[in-house]
Order: sequence, then C-alpha cells, then structure tokens
Amino acid sequence: MTAVPLLLFAAAARHVCLSTLGLIQYLGPSMPLVMAIAWFGEPFGVNRAVGYGAIWLALVIYPVDGLRTRRTVAPG
Repeated sequence: MTAVPLLLFAAAARHVCLSTLGLIQYLGPSMPLVMAIAWFGEPFGVNRAVGYGAIWLALVIYPVDGLRTRRTVAPG
C-alpha cells in the first residue's frame, strides 16, 4: 500500500523542476503541522514558531533571489 504513492511521486517528480520539487517537500510536512495545531490543539510555542518562521523565510528568500538574479543577468 505504501509503495504505490511513492511510485506515483517518483513518476511525477521526473516532470517537475527540482526547485519546485524541493518546495513541495517542505509543503508536505507543513500541512499535517497546520492540521495538528488547528484541529487537534497541539501546543506550538514561541520557540517553534520562530524556527518554523525562519525556515519559511528562507524558502521565500530563495526564489526572490533567483528572480532578481534572472533579471540582472541579460541573455546574449
């Protein structure tokens, strides 16, 4: 049962950019975290919020830097 989703993921990963795939790898665990906090009332203190925020801040900085670099490097 667990092999089928992994095989489907591997097949789909071949058709996606690696940067997009990396972002998806962060979204996967984030969805259960949000559900655990919202639906099940799991504790989520300030220390965890700071760490989690730092990770997502880095994930925002990465594509913004890529876009800025793409604009400054003129083709040809």
